[in-house]
Amino acid sequence: MNGRIHSFETFGTVDGPGIRFVVFLQGCNFLCVYCHNPDTWPLSAGSEYSAEETAAMAARYKPYFTASGGGITVSGGEPLLQIKFVTELFRLCRTEGIHTCLDTNGSACRSEEL
Repeated sequence: MNGRIHSFETFGTVDGPGIRFVVFLQGCNFLCVYCHNPDTWPLSAGSEYSAEETAAMAARYKPYFTASGGGITVSGGEPLLQIKFVTELFRLCRTEGIHTCLDTNGSACRSEEL
């Protein structure tokens, strides 16, 4: 499963508990006036990565996660516009014992998709 990714932050400290590997996905359905990531709005921009590649990148930082109570956070844009990618990425991360967080506006999925 592939996703469109805007960027990565390898030492995030404000997007969840502990030290985080933050994945900013492309695409947003709100386009808020005061958005701090407007460059993530177009779904067609960014680069394509597989869930496996992204989980492997996050796993390189596992010693920092373990020491700080951190993990991976997926943000955006609106990550739930790419829910299949996020679901697969989180499944892979949890298999490796990596804590997961989701930063979402909550508008882009139905409860049965969670």
